[in-house]
Parts: sequence; C-alpha cells; structure tokens
Amino acid sequence: MMAFLAKLLLGLPGLANGLLAYLNKRSDNTVLVNQANVAADVSVGQAQLTAYIEERKVIAQERAAQHLSPWTAWMIPTAFGLCMIHFGAIVLDSTFLFNWRVAKLPPPYDEMERYIVLSVIGVAGVAGTVRKVFSK
Repeated sequence: MMAFLAKLLLGLPGLANGLLAYLNKRSDNTVLVNQANVAADVSVGQAQLTAYIEERKVIAQERAAQHLSPWTAWMIPTAFGLCMIHFGAIVLDSTFLFNWRVAKLPPPYDEMERYIVLSVIGVAGVAGTVRKVFSK
C-alpha cells in the first residue's frame, strides 16, 4: 500500500505537467483560430470598404457626366418638381377640400414618385435637397 501511495504521489507532478501541457496546447490552438478569424473579419471589412469607396467614385463620375450633359441635366429636377406639384395638389385638396379630386397615381408610378422624392431628399436634409435640385 505504501508503495502505491509513493508511486501515486511521485507520479502526480508528471501527470500534472502532462495535463498542463495539453491544456496549453489546446489554448494555443484556440488563440490561433481566433486570430485567424479576426484577420479574416478585418480582410472582409477592408474589402467591403474598398468596394463601397469604388462604388461611390463611379456614382460620382456618373453624376458629374449627367450634370455636364444638356440632355440629362434637367431630368432629375423636372421629375422632382412634378412629383412635388402632384403631392402638393393632393395635400391642398385633402386639407382645404377644394374638390379638385386629385387622383393617386396607379401602382407602378406611385412607387416611382416616392422613390424620386426619396432619392432627391436622401439623408442630407433640406440644404442638400436644394443643392441637388438647383445645381447645374
């Protein structure tokens, strides 16, 4: 019995060292996997940002070309103006009961009117809208 206890007590440090070495290796593997995941996330984020910047550059070039063209420079302000006149007529007719009976646009065009107004207004606010509508 004493021999068994002596073997057990003398073997514990070796057993503990083996267990700690296994746990350290496992921890190192987890750290490496997490580092790889973080590096991949950073790479994906950088690629998305680069793609977004390139998309914005293309859109800016297209808008600049449209503003220079006499055929397309008037289209967006005219469409926005007509949408605002139609919307204003609906609001005035329903508010003051003028009995104009301004009709709502049919299904594909009502969404188009909404998108025209939202695209011109955007997130920039009133100053951005005025600048977009009246810029050359």
